[in-house]
Amino acid sequence: MKHTLAISALLMLIYTVLIDGQNYTSSSGPRICVLSNCNYNAVNNVCGRYGRSNLCKRFNNSCMLRYEACVSSVSYTTVSLSSCSGIPVGTRRQCAGSSSSTSSNTAPIYIGRRRG
Repeated sequence: MKHTLAISALLMLIYTVLIDGQNYTSSSGPRICVLSNCNYNAVNNVCGRYGRSNLCKRFNNSCMLRYEACVSSVSYTTVSLSSCSGIPVGTRRQCAGSSSSTSSNTAPIYIGRRRG
């Protein structure tokens, strides 16, 4: 009977953390990341885009990217390795092929100051 009660309490805790916790946003709360089928020692570089930005980070393998996406407040999305051209492993920089200049359908806003 004690084992059944302990298992029930454990399942309720897991349910609360994994299911109900999806709607709970807190920077101080614990986060549980379960990554299956991972070999952290594998070296097959992958590239991840940081959120919606034009910043990319090169990872040793997909497990490291998935882990970083889990523990970070902003997730990483796997993109082509060519986007990380020239970026060392573990470094986040501007994605290759992207530029910080304005695109053709946007225009910069200039704010001038009057002197006087």
